[in-house]
Amino acid sequence: MTGYFDNFPYDVKSIGLSLSGGTDSALAFYMLLKTLSERGQKTNVHAMHGYDINRKIARSYEAADRVYNWITSQFDIDVPPLFTFAYNKVNDGSKYQYHYPNVIYLKNKYNIVDVITGDTLGMPNNSRPVFKNDCTDPDEQELIQMSKDYPLRLPFVHFDKKFIAAQYEAFNLSELSKLTVSCIGDDILPCKKCWWCVERKWAFNNFDGGVD
Repeated sequence: MTGYFDNFPYDVKSIGLSLSGGTDSALAFYMLLKTLSERGQKTNVHAMHGYDINRKIARSYEAADRVYNWITSQFDIDVPPLFTFAYNKVNDGSKYQYHYPNVIYLKNKYNIVDVITGDTLGMPNNSRPVFKNDCTDPDEQELIQMSKDYPLRLPFVHFDKKFIAAQYEAFNLSELSKLTVSCIGDDILPCKKCWWCVERKWAFNNFDGGVD
């Protein structure tokens, strides 16, 4: 695993974690609780999920709830309830502009040091299909800049989703993988066409729910 979790400070009393319902943040949540459990460390983990009210069918908070419930059931740790908030996305800007006020609210209320996110590198250029709207994951420098603009910690900033898939295999997390959602299409089944579907297929060799 990454050095971030191996070297997680012992003196942190309260930490935030952005739980999107996708594979990356789910792994970050799992690894954080695993680290705390193995150490017997008392750190409050405040998981948070923001969702866009414009999506009417594919509600991401349902995936976040599934992931939260599954992971917390694996460890004998008291974890505060998942903090869920809604926003109205009106442009193509970063979702963090909507998350930021809630991150600051929790940071101040619970004396949170930082908020962990599962952001990863996108697919290598030679593996990227051409999209009509070139909506791709940010590159490493963009992620690092984002961590400077917001109170974030990015344990997977140097890795792509194939690294994430390898960790799921190493820790026998196939059941968790099937609970996560990558697709941003507003439907029950994965669209298999958006950037995030293609990236998941590239890394995990399946789509949401383990669909081929």
